[in-house]
Amino acid sequence: MSSFLNISPQKSKGIHEAIYKNARKLKQDATLIAEVNKSYSTATSLLILSSEEIVKAILVLLHSEGFDTYRMENAKRFFSDHKIRHQLAKLLELSAGLFEAFEKYDTQEPAMLFNTKYEWLNDTMNCLIDFKNAAVPFIESVNRTNELESFNDLKNQGFYVDYRDSLLIPEIVIGEYSYNKTRMIVDRIFRVYKFFNILFHPSLKRHYNLNEIENFKNDLQAIMKLTVAEI
Repeated sequence: MSSFLNISPQKSKGIHEAIYKNARKLKQDATLIAEVNKSYSTATSLLILSSEEIVKAILVLLHSEGFDTYRMENAKRFFSDHKIRHQLAKLLELSAGLFEAFEKYDTQEPAMLFNTKYEWLNDTMNCLIDFKNAAVPFIESVNRTNELESFNDLKNQGFYVDYRDSLLIPEIVIGEYSYNKTRMIVDRIFRVYKFFNILFHPSLKRHYNLNEIENFKNDLQAIMKLTVAEI
């Protein structure tokens, strides 16, 4: 029987779009439930389900573009283990945060706080300030990965009544604050999918140098091999 893991890259073309649409529907349903019914617990759980689905869409998209996604260690668990998709989401979040940090460093105005008579001291201290400011997006990403660590438990808390020394009722345990925080993290994972979708779009070659695109893809492949093996 055919499954995600034994479909060729060529036959996988376009499948990610159906997965994305399902992920988007889950997110839209979560938004509707939160805004209309104020049921933030159920909405939060649906958001987390949508994040699991969008990670799956990313994996299938990468496979369809020739990446060795399914040959990696633990690949068999990608489509059956929800927790490993949360780990992959952490990787995506950290990658996005690192990219944002580099982008911030390249675009921010150089610090001019230190202006002593010692030029070397000014350059050193102002450079350190530049690095500190540019690192903010990555530090925020690290904080978000801590939230992703608890996604599976949070999803269950939103759906089920539990008892841990006291009765844990979903609508009491999870409120609007948790929903909004989860929504922000999930939105970022969706943006990563959209980035990859643009990266592999044929029209991109008309706007960027082909060698640069291929070099970026090769770097991405290398990063994935190094990091996913650790999950």
